[in-house]
Amino acid sequence: QQQQVQVFKDSSEHIQKVESKQSSSDAGREATGHQSKRMQEQPAKKRPTEEQHGSSIDDQIDYLRQEYTNDTGSIYKALHLAETFLYRDMNVHDGGSIQSESIRTFLSAIELIKRKRDETIRQGRDVHESPQGRVLNIEEDIYMQIEMRSMQGLLVKAYCDLGRQYYMASMFEKAVGVYNAALALEPKCSHALQLRASNLMILGRYDEAGKDYVEIMKKESYPLEIYGGITKILVAKENAIPNGWELLRTALSDSIPSATEQLREVSLSSYRKAELLNRLKVMYLALFSYHDHKSKDTENAWESLTMANKYKLAALPPYNYALEKHKVDTVQQIFQQGFWPAGVGSRSKSPIFIVGFPRSGSTLLERILDAHPAIIGTGEDSVFNGMLGEIRDGVVKASMAGSPEHLKSIVRQFADKVDRVTKNKWSERNEQQETEMAHPKRFVDKMLTNYVNVGFIHMLYPDALILHISREPMDCLYSSYKHDFVTGNLQYTGDFSALAHMYSQYRDLMNHWDRQLPGRVTHIRYEDIVHDMPGTAKAIIAATGLQWDDRILEFHKTKYVANTYSTTQVKNPIYKDSLQSWRRYEKHLDPLKTMLGTKYTSHSTRTTLRR
Repeated sequence: QQQQVQVFKDSSEHIQKVESKQSSSDAGREATGHQSKRMQEQPAKKRPTEEQHGSSIDDQIDYLRQEYTNDTGSIYKALHLAETFLYRDMNVHDGGSIQSESIRTFLSAIELIKRKRDETIRQGRDVHESPQGRVLNIEEDIYMQIEMRSMQGLLVKAYCDLGRQYYMASMFEKAVGVYNAALALEPKCSHALQLRASNLMILGRYDEAGKDYVEIMKKESYPLEIYGGITKILVAKENAIPNGWELLRTALSDSIPSATEQLREVSLSSYRKAELLNRLKVMYLALFSYHDHKSKDTENAWESLTMANKYKLAALPPYNYALEKHKVDTVQQIFQQGFWPAGVGSRSKSPIFIVGFPRSGSTLLERILDAHPAIIGTGEDSVFNGMLGEIRDGVVKASMAGSPEHLKSIVRQFADKVDRVTKNKWSERNEQQETEMAHPKRFVDKMLTNYVNVGFIHMLYPDALILHISREPMDCLYSSYKHDFVTGNLQYTGDFSALAHMYSQYRDLMNHWDRQLPGRVTHIRYEDIVHDMPGTAKAIIAATGLQWDDRILEFHKTKYVANTYSTTQVKNPIYKDSLQSWRRYEKHLDPLKTMLGTKYTSHSTRTTLRR
């Protein structure tokens, strides 16, 4: 095992070096590119750059926290700290470790601003006036640096950012509440309207969300995000926006030619070029949805989808086939039978891990589990993954020390910490939501790409349930191809070759785990859930070791609120429309099918639940 661990250590260091170079390249591109809006909304003071994740952001937070502690009456210091918390939570996915402190800091900042704003009113001064003496429009005000905002801009932006933090913590009702507060101050603020609409949509309140989007579209310019939002609402509930499809089509028919023409300008800055590429991607995706759902014109739909992915890929560096293959080869080389020492790991069954390829039905599976009163779905904000680097380093160090007892102790400590942090996070969120629930016995971790990390999951939790959700390959791949993933390798699902490579690597790894850990992963075919939801659901709950609860059969009416690409779908009962959906575009998908070959286009996975 020591030899295997040493190989793993060396390989991990190599991968980290390559990814670090890629990250730096991405950061430079993003600083001038289409995702730069997030950068613009960073705290103006000591603003972190995109590559400053993890410890460097934590150093920044330590500095700002001390600054605020030394002067708790400072609006600016409170906001700098709160906005940096939000930035970290949006970019460092560690299970939301700083969400509670971020929320408290925003609330404190808001109270400070409100008092100062009231004082401004008593003095007979305009709350829209900046410290520099300018009277600001709210649409401009909220994007100014903190010290340049008016009292009105400070308060509206603080409400909006608190809402975004609630959103990140999956506290969508709370988010709507603070957006309401922002809009009570500035009813026409596009930023607040757009943010409220996105949360209302997640909550299934499509009519209200539609009204917000329509209000925004009355303006001369509006946030790019509304195209995707309107599209999702129209697909879920067409009459939520009267004449919505035509409204969308008209807006796109004007905007796409204009953006295309601007992209041809030879003097474009890299920032402007990336911005236009992103705009065209988003608009063509909306046009695809129009043709796919409304006009039923599959040729125009596919052309729109192709154009969207063309513009998306134009903003990305080439997919790194060699690096991705090296990662998977390393996992298969290291995690062989005999790697896992006897007696190592926690006996905890608290975590339930869902793994699989994106767009495979994982949200539906999580909803079924979450409908049980003793199970909580935590989505993809995984505490385990947030600690994975620390876990890897600890396991490597303990293994190299050569003491079996020390390794056992270290592994148990990590497992206990993941359990403890997960439960504490749930308790804090439950308290914030002001709900009363019995203490859950299981927590669902739906970080799908954990199929790479099954070896570590088994080391920490040899008794925990690992559920692999598998969907008919071409349905899964078509769904991935048409979705706009915005982070990591999934951004490349719009390229047939990269998508085929990712999928084949995933299938190879799942086969590897079945060989090296026979029976350890429980497989579930998505189609089995669709065709026999009651029978499959009962077998799923039995696998958790908990008693059946009839409320699960009405999972779509229960407590779960999803913020995923399947947001609107999982609010409905089981439907069969998605089965064989790829057939509508079969001739266009044939090159992808050919790249995969029969080995990977065959749905060979069988459900292994006990019935």
